[in-house]
This record gives sequence, C-alpha cells and structure tokens, in this order.
Amino acid sequence: MRWDERSLLALEIDAIHGLGPYQEAPRAAPKDPSVLAVWAWSPRARLLALAPGIALPGPLDGVAQEYAPGRPPDALRSLVASLGDRAVSVEGGPSFVLPRRLAVPDPAPLPVVVSTAGGRRAARRLARPRTWEPGEWHDLVDGRMGPWAMAVHGREPVSICFTPASNATGAEAGVRTRPDFRGRRLAPAVVAAWSRREHRDVLFYSTTADNHASRSVARVLGLTPLGWIWTARRRTT
Repeated sequence: MRWDERSLLALEIDAIHGLGPYQEAPRAAPKDPSVLAVWAWSPRARLLALAPGIALPGPLDGVAQEYAPGRPPDALRSLVASLGDRAVSVEGGPSFVLPRRLAVPDPAPLPVVVSTAGGRRAARRLARPRTWEPGEWHDLVDGRMGPWAMAVHGREPVSICFTPASNATGAEAGVRTRPDFRGRRLAPAVVAAWSRREHRDVLFYSTTADNHASRSVARVLGLTPLGWIWTARRRTT
C-alpha cells in the first residue's frame, strides 16, 4: 500500500472503531458506540470522526493547526470542554506502521509459540492468564481472534501479541506482557512473530502517551511513525 497518511489514518481508525464512509467526506462517524470523537493526525493529514449527534462548538478546524504530537488538538479540546470535562475522558498516543521488513529483535529469552495448528494445540495445554476471561481465552487460542504469538514460561504465557482489531485491509497489534516479565525484550519478539502470521496489507501498532514500555517496543522494532490518535469517550462512572 502506498504511503498516503490520510488513508492510513482512516484505515487504522476503521480497524479499531469501525468507521463510516470517509473517502469523500470531510468527517466520518465511528461505529463504536462508546466513542464520542476520534482525532487522528499526522504531519500531512487530519481525520476527525464524530459520533452521531455530536458537533464541534465552532468551525472544524484544527485543519489549519500545526501538527503537535503529544498535545490534544484545539478542536478536540473545545469539543471536550463543550461536553463538560468531567463527563468525557480523553486518551491519546502515537501510531506506527510496521514495515514489511522489521528490525530483527534480540532472540527471545523464552520460547515463542505461534498460532500454527501445532501452536494452537500446544496453547490449549497452557494455563489461562488471569487477565483473560475463559471464553475470550478459548477464542484467542483457537484462532477465532486472528493470529497470535506467545512467549511462554513453563506452562504460563507471559507475553502475548494478537489481533484485537482489524478490517479487510489492516490489523492492529495488541500486546500484553505480565508485569513481572516486562523489560526482558519479550514484547518485541512476540510482535515480530505475530507480524509474520498476520497477512493483511497494513499492520499498525499504537499506544498511549504514558506507556513508555510500549513505546520502546516501537523503537526496538524500528516501526515507522504515522501520527497521533486521540479518542474521546463518555465516562461510565
């Protein structure tokens, strides 16, 4: 896929939240009912998705605002203020595209199992991590959630990369590493192994601003920076 930042941003947001038609429209609508607004931007592109019934308090714009990674755009800040700061949570972080040839990470210090037929059989004998619900874990292991890779310590999966979100063209990497196994270079190893199993045209990796461990995975693997994604949700409590 050619490097078109607006198309890539739209493709990633569609993979994560679902997105109404965006090819010709200046705005789009996220299909995820929990999302009020998504602002995705990069040095050369902007994409704003608004839930039905949500409108910006002023003209659209931020289109002319200079790209400022790490800072919510003015248009999104105005929207959140109009809805009431206490009613809305905003989270953002950088987004990356996996190059076709990843930087080769250091060899994993633990065995890595991937979602081949043999790997799925092996994973059924592993202990379910407490952070996964039984049905969710069963769907993951059996491949219903897409490809995966796991670093294993004994009978325990301690770092997992899987596909939590996707569409026909793109897929998002999801990584979970047990806290007591972080800092051992397991996450780069499982992301690299997952990428070799996930065959969609474009693979994305995104994280939050304050997740420094996750951002270090992008550096280790040499991922290509795309932009920054901000998501506004109505608080549930």
